[in-house]
Amino acid sequence: MCSALRPGDLAVDVGAYKGGYTYWMRRGVGGEGRVLAFEPQPEAASMLRRYVAAFAWQNVSIVEVALSSAPGEITLFRPGDRPSPAASLVGASLPPGPRSLPVKVDTLDRCLPEWAPGSRLRLLKCDVEGHEPDVFLGARDTLRVHQPAILFECEVRHLRSGSVDDVFAYLAGLGYRGRFFWHGEWVDVARFDARVHQVEGRRPYANNFVFVSGTPD
Repeated sequence: MCSALRPGDLAVDVGAYKGGYTYWMRRGVGGEGRVLAFEPQPEAASMLRRYVAAFAWQNVSIVEVALSSAPGEITLFRPGDRPSPAASLVGASLPPGPRSLPVKVDTLDRCLPEWAPGSRLRLLKCDVEGHEPDVFLGARDTLRVHQPAILFECEVRHLRSGSVDDVFAYLAGLGYRGRFFWHGEWVDVARFDARVHQVEGRRPYANNFVFVSGTPD
């Protein structure tokens, strides 16, 4: 992620939660760049805004919105009453009876011109617990025009329908090629097999993928 960013770049953090990736993004883009951190959980978004204010991060904007395939309002499922990294718009991997709350949703295609007009997106990070297909669908024009590098988490156990390979195929249709780490080595996603690479309780476990436009170096 850090190697993909340069001073002055624009980066987007979808599912920012506590800002672990946001922190490194803001360092990568520098004072002349900008980071948009999307976090729909109100408590987590409020915490992030306090961080931004306390450390005077003038290159970070917190957007209290969940990204999806269409604007509106949707239910966010949580395993408890507090903010959680497992919060999901899908709820497929949560225990029965998860707490829920309504949140505002929008698309990246709509939000980017509003929050960063005229800027070219260089890096998109996405960690949304199974909602990746909708996020990418709502970012179709952005991905085609800006061709940012994409770092995202995707697991078959989180998906409501379809497979991890379906997500790969969608991005491939937009001109992307992807890789993942396995035993410390880069592996092309064409070799990904959830029955081998995503076995619960077994390590290593591959759930983070890097996609770039064209052929990876």
